[in-house]
Amino acid sequence: MRSLYLFAGTDGAKIDATRVRVRKRAEEEGGAAALAVFEPSEGRGAPDHEALLGAIPALSLTEARRYLLVDGAERWGSRQLEAVCAVLGEIPPDVTLVLISRAKAPAKLARAVKAAGGELREFAAPKAKDMPRALVAEAKQLGFRLDAAAARMLVDRMGANPVRLHHELERLALWAGDGGEVTADALAAMTTDTSEAVVWALSDALLERNSRRAVSIAERLISQGGNVTGIVYGIASRLRKACAALAQLENGIPPKQVESGLGMHPYAARQLMARLRGSELDELQEATGALADLEVWCRGGTDYGDELALTLALRRATGAT
Repeated sequence: MRSLYLFAGTDGAKIDATRVRVRKRAEEEGGAAALAVFEPSEGRGAPDHEALLGAIPALSLTEARRYLLVDGAERWGSRQLEAVCAVLGEIPPDVTLVLISRAKAPAKLARAVKAAGGELREFAAPKAKDMPRALVAEAKQLGFRLDAAAARMLVDRMGANPVRLHHELERLALWAGDGGEVTADALAAMTTDTSEAVVWALSDALLERNSRRAVSIAERLISQGGNVTGIVYGIASRLRKACAALAQLENGIPPKQVESGLGMHPYAARQLMARLRGSELDELQEATGALADLEVWCRGGTDYGDELALTLALRRATGAT
């Protein structure tokens, strides 16, 4: 076991798995107190480098090895990096420092880790065209066989986000069982819960002003690796169209004319028009405003975390606040 590691790259699933292994090893050797984690507060900002600098030379009150894990090193600025790099060669023998950069490792940090005798591991996410093959290999590691056509279907439906796809593979592993198989036909039958379908379900919940259902669907998207920006992008456009369509209807424009002017697939337009029955324009405008505020938040408008901001916006959009 070395005293210094730097894990970097865009494959969030592999990085998350590495983080789990570090935590497990630390807790097996010295209990929960053996691991100290330094990461952005509520997912924003950068890890507290001053707290890390104070923890590295601290004396241990037990004989157990101490583990210091930093997640988000790519967020450090030049001054923070300089301060951390300066002490990497002075890590006590009873300490293991694990640095995680969820992007390409900062060049200064990578050089300092190598100079200090540490180990650098890079996890680059497969390109979209290579992702199906990677999913087949990962499924094998999870104990089941994923058909190549099914792997391509997963990427087409869910995108190439490694974390989200990893969560879906874990779900499929439970369905298939040890040594089982998931074919394209089986996947088509079981994965109605795709990203697009779930986002539409979330939009419908907002149009119905069903707060509990909206929050539940959003939590499911987040647990599958979705992010607030992607969720907002998926539902804001549909809400704006709904608001514009209802305004036209209230101004006496014939429904067929409104429907044809939505710029959507005919089936999707008909579905949206059907959802507007019984809706109130002021309520839709309030919901649209809540989503607009959430879009501002996604660009750094508040100081609290993703899930809380999303929950608050959805509750406001459905009139629950």
